[in-house]
Amino acid sequence: MRISASKVMTTATLTLLPVLGGVSAANAGSTGAEVTSCPSDGYITKGDRCTKLSNGYLSIGLGNGGSYISVDYNKTGGSAITGKLGYLRGGSTYYKASQTISTSALAWGEWSGVANPCYPTNGLLYTSGTTYQTPAAISTSC
Repeated sequence: MRISASKVMTTATLTLLPVLGGVSAANAGSTGAEVTSCPSDGYITKGDRCTKLSNGYLSIGLGNGGSYISVDYNKTGGSAITGKLGYLRGGSTYYKASQTISTSALAWGEWSGVANPCYPTNGLLYTSGTTYQTPAAISTSC
């Protein structure tokens, strides 16, 4: 699925994949890799942050000087949810379309060509009226 928003000039995709085996948070990078653990402070690298939720891990990775954003949710337990992934940057929030996310699935949203690459950026998951977020990531180029 591709979504273009002329207002923010981004291209985005959302993909659900079965979880086949993962990498640790330390090896996750900003490539949409599965995060299977998260330090209590959420710090993986300057441009990669995560949050442990009760039924999975929410993470964000910045690439291409901060103009590429990947937000991932590795759902590890509980029932399937309907949720949408997004990011918060410069006081503005951007979301993908809602998706059903099953247990043992990795969902991710990607955005490229994003403005203000040096602004701190939080990864978001919105489900059942609640927004969860990662600590802010900052591009390693800034």
